[in-house]
Amino acid sequence: MTTPQHQTIHEQVSLPVSVALEVVLQGIRIRLGRSIVTILGVALGIAFLMSILTTQLVTQGVSDEEKTRTELVRMLSFLTADTGPLHERTLGVIQAGPLNPLETRFLQTIREQGLTRLQWTLLNKSLPAPKDADVVDLPAVAKDASAVIVVGDGDSSAVDWSAVLAPARQKVIAITRPNTSATQTFAGGTLVTLSRELRADEKVSLAAAEKRERARSIWIIVVSLLVTVIGISNSMLMSVTERFREIGTMKCLGALSSFIRRLFLIESTLIGTMGALLGVAFGILFPVLLYSSSYGFGMVFSSLSWGTLGIYGLFSLVVGVLLSMVAAVYPARFASRMVPAAALRSNI
Repeated sequence: MTTPQHQTIHEQVSLPVSVALEVVLQGIRIRLGRSIVTILGVALGIAFLMSILTTQLVTQGVSDEEKTRTELVRMLSFLTADTGPLHERTLGVIQAGPLNPLETRFLQTIREQGLTRLQWTLLNKSLPAPKDADVVDLPAVAKDASAVIVVGDGDSSAVDWSAVLAPARQKVIAITRPNTSATQTFAGGTLVTLSRELRADEKVSLAAAEKRERARSIWIIVVSLLVTVIGISNSMLMSVTERFREIGTMKCLGALSSFIRRLFLIESTLIGTMGALLGVAFGILFPVLLYSSSYGFGMVFSSLSWGTLGIYGLFSLVVGVLLSMVAAVYPARFASRMVPAAALRSNI
């Protein structure tokens, strides 16, 4: 009587991630056309999202820049109305405290007028001295000056304006902030207020406009996110479900379900990253070029907040990668659980 021989069933080997990555790269090369289509699907979704975010940022930046330039022109015209042209003139600057962005831009605009000399004094000695101005003591700040400009958020009530303006060519003092204490102590000359406080009705109108714009921006971003989710999910779902027969073949050859899921996770990550990078680049480039054709490269690039744009780009990149991975998880999990014979009979 023949004794039956028992055969040992060995445990299936779990292949390392490096092998899975090699299989994925080889599969992308073999299905290069389909891979490019999937990458472009991801890229278009992210490009739409990024273009919306960039357009919002550029629009706000250009609008703020136009307002700033209009305000600078108005401030300069107010100053020159009492001093005359600033070319080959001497101006004095008394900095009472830290400058706001508008004051910094205004002083830069003054420097571009062809001044002979810009005399600068700091009431707060802890502030950094400007590099392109002659820093002098307070008694000499108005010497031969056509005007003395008071800038900065600080207290200048202790200044003896009569003594300061005594050596001035023109007894003109210009203030960039309407609430400066110079308005309470100055007498015996011309006082020019370069900026003004908004009226109560203007503040209410501005707040309402900002609220409407914020609601509009949120709605546009939500819609763009939904379009991005649908576009990327459709591309990744089709990429996975059309390969059920390939999955069945791999399972017949001994591939574990976990290995198949790992394959699609790696592939979706690679495709999502490449597509998201393309989408971010195109989503930034197109709005910037479009607005530059209307407003000029200089204005767009100077008004754009590159730090915020970088955050938007990183956000869109993460969204693209995550959506690609999430969209591939369900069909890959479903396919990995299919019976090999059923997967091979699939006509998708």
